[in-house]
Amino acid sequence: MHSTKPHERSLKRGVFITGTDTDVGKTHVACCIANTLIKQGQVVTPRKPIASGCIRQPDGSLLSEDALYLQQACLSSEALEVICPYQFEPAISPQRAIQEANIKITIQDLITACQNNNNSFTIIEGAGGFYSPIALDGLNKDLAIQLNLPTVLVVANRIGCINQTLLSIEAIQNSGLALHSIIINQVTNDNFNYAQGLSKYTTHDIFNVPYSTTRKPQIIDNWKP
Repeated sequence: MHSTKPHERSLKRGVFITGTDTDVGKTHVACCIANTLIKQGQVVTPRKPIASGCIRQPDGSLLSEDALYLQQACLSSEALEVICPYQFEPAISPQRAIQEANIKITIQDLITACQNNNNSFTIIEGAGGFYSPIALDGLNKDLAIQLNLPTVLVVANRIGCINQTLLSIEAIQNSGLALHSIIINQVTNDNFNYAQGLSKYTTHDIFNVPYSTTRKPQIIDNWKP
């Protein structure tokens, strides 16, 4: 069990965004949640503590496009280095990127990076799926357990998604975490509903985010914290 400093358990309101896999659209869904909350009159703080696959800029710095998208959607004035302090260029798991960079980043470091000192609603996006390695000493699961926030599970609407969703629900619940909701993300311009019938196998709320060519954050009808 990873320990945290007492003053770092300060996140009172927020959600942890995870996915059934990588490339399921977690960032887009997180931005849609942010847009929904802002329309409800809430102040939202984004956190994506670690990201790989970042883009090398002309000045040599790295840019996480996901962190930038979160910053814009949340109307945040915080620097990208605060929203996403650990950035890596290789498009590999954060754990492997850390190892290849020969540095040390632990779950505790990510917990510290997720902190928000005001009373806003914090949206924290993991990296990859729930069991994906995210630090030298743990998985997304370990970070989520320590943060102890309700979990939002993002599912890409594609073949096999019911199986992946049910496996992820079981993993989240076995970790002792509260599953807030399941959000089916339409990742392609394909109207077929691969998730049809999912509600037969779970009592958790299921929401849908339609396909978007612009990635402009939408409102998720009836989604509440």
